[in-house]
Amino acid sequence: MERIADKIKIIDGSKETLKLAVRIIDLWFVGTPGRSEQAEMIIVDSDDDQIHVVCKQDQLKAWKMDLKEGCTYVMHNFKVTKNDGQYRVCDHPYKLTFIGVTVVRQYGLDGLPLKKYRFVDFSDIIVGQLQFDLLVDIIGVVDEVVFHHISPRSKRVVFKLMNLSNKLVSFTLLDDYCVQFLEYLDQHENEGPIIVLLTNARIKEGQGSYPCSISNSLKDSKLTINEPLAPIEEFNQKLSELGIEIRSEFACVTVGTITRIVMDNHSWCYPSCIQCYKKIMAIQNHLCAHLANIMIGLCLVFNPIIYVSRYRVEVMVNYKDENTKFLLWDRQCTKLIRQSADEVNSLKIEDGDLDLNASPKALDKLVGHLFAFKCSTDLTLINDVLDMLLDAETDPLIGLPLTPTKRHPFNECDDEARSSQISPAQLSSNKLAKHEKIE
Repeated sequence: MERIADKIKIIDGSKETLKLAVRIIDLWFVGTPGRSEQAEMIIVDSDDDQIHVVCKQDQLKAWKMDLKEGCTYVMHNFKVTKNDGQYRVCDHPYKLTFIGVTVVRQYGLDGLPLKKYRFVDFSDIIVGQLQFDLLVDIIGVVDEVVFHHISPRSKRVVFKLMNLSNKLVSFTLLDDYCVQFLEYLDQHENEGPIIVLLTNARIKEGQGSYPCSISNSLKDSKLTINEPLAPIEEFNQKLSELGIEIRSEFACVTVGTITRIVMDNHSWCYPSCIQCYKKIMAIQNHLCAHLANIMIGLCLVFNPIIYVSRYRVEVMVNYKDENTKFLLWDRQCTKLIRQSADEVNSLKIEDGDLDLNASPKALDKLVGHLFAFKCSTDLTLINDVLDMLLDAETDPLIGLPLTPTKRHPFNECDDEARSSQISPAQLSSNKLAKHEKIE
């Protein structure tokens, strides 16, 4: 009489002569092919119970060609051990390992479930109501790329991922997963929402004021970006139906050499109200009237009006024969030049130069130096510099190649000096990061 298949839920370590009728719903390989490679998989039975299975290097050669994701099998004989690793792909208390007498035969079996993703709710991630040692599946749309880092020793990209409820989580991809993401970003610019699906993702416990976040596991995860999978297509359709808007603006870190000051249609500085920082038009007797495109309601009448000059300097930045324009504002220029725009103007007047549009010699201090730029990029605007690292030529972080283009190729990027964690304020879906715009 044919032996009835055992059920996954009854596996408790007391029996190794198991017979299982299962489907492989997830399969991945870890290590170097031909040397230290092993196969890992998740199998499911007719009761929809799952268990983690490992085929180590000594057995993989015999079975590698037979193992296929999505296929159904009858399997016999495993070593049964506790599923107590640091990170688990299944919540079953045990896992199985191939041994010398393991038998695997492919059969066309009916009644076995197909792969089901274990998507978790972003709200549970944010409040930390999940098991941190259990890997999960994640799907969402990229809201903002915070920064990316490539070096011979490590690769990392950090971005904000948003779900259909406008909730945001910090998302980090490391090593090959980082490379895959940045390659996609570089090759598919301006092609609509970027929907990311990551299996076997790790939930990182929050630290201090920083909430929980997500990252890939070292080898167990699979990253899928905008591919024609049912979950991605369903997410994209709902995203469109809900009318959720995704920002086109990204922040990134790059380095480059300022080659020249660009003097197109704007002067190197502008007069601004000392009270509200808005651009003004100076008229006789030191009175002023706000320009027509400035919201008058934001600035009441100050008598007498005191105004100051502020920097607005457009520069050309070069790296490896590639050029792009960056816009430096008052805070960055004052740091780098070590003089305010008013002080520079005073020196010009003392020298008899009364023309505001004439470029002062002080701007030459910017040219010819290598700087690290943290900037926001908008698909419709010039790169807006949010921060700069001074004396970048001596900074050890700046020894790696970068390209100052709108979206940087994955092999030409660098890190910023600060932590990559995203603060709770940055994760607020109704409080977007402040970016300066060109007037």
